[in-house]
Amino acid sequence: MFELVALHECDPKRVARFLTLNRERFRPYAPTRSEHYYTNSHWRAACKRSKIEWKEGRAYRFVVMHKNEEVIGKIDLDHIRRGPFSTGDFGYLLDRRHEGQSIMRRAMEEVLSMVFTDFKLNRVQAAIMPQNTRSSGLVKRLGFREIGLAERYLKLDGEWRDHILFELVARKTEAQAAEAKAPEEASQPTPAETAPSEPVDAEIITDTPPADGPEEETKETS
Repeated sequence: MFELVALHECDPKRVARFLTLNRERFRPYAPTRSEHYYTNSHWRAACKRSKIEWKEGRAYRFVVMHKNEEVIGKIDLDHIRRGPFSTGDFGYLLDRRHEGQSIMRRAMEEVLSMVFTDFKLNRVQAAIMPQNTRSSGLVKRLGFREIGLAERYLKLDGEWRDHILFELVARKTEAQAAEAKAPEEASQPTPAETAPSEPVDAEIITDTPPADGPEEETKETS
């Protein structure tokens, strides 16, 4: 049994514990992390920032809860670009102990059911290393289409890694439903829509956390 919960509604200590327990498991799929990344204080700040990002439509972050007690997974939809681009990047992590139970597939299906309507996006992308066949198989089952190979796409575990890019695009009916759901919002653009940002390059995480907030997330999936 699992429950999908917004990151900002989760106890930060549970998130920190999940990432600490899976630290070595996730190392090949992550930028170099500082020790601060695994602390309760980091995740208190991250949860606060997540609430602001959600409200502003810049990122939607979730955790997967097991029996409403333990965090066993994490899903991020971020690097969202509004305006004519209207796209975002997916990343997800799952505790190895819960692999092979279709938990991440069902959790991703739940998030994807909101992407093109509630979140009003036109396209989402996932970047997966070629050897990560479990994740590439998952996104294909979810309907993602392979775009192609991006060489040296993300710096993970200290090395620049090639990634295969996958995309999922809104069907016409989904796009129409999103537009019909909030006609007033469409006629009154948000600041993000009036000044669309450029695509965000993959960030490089150093061993020093930023002074004004928690470290950013990577888009590789595990």
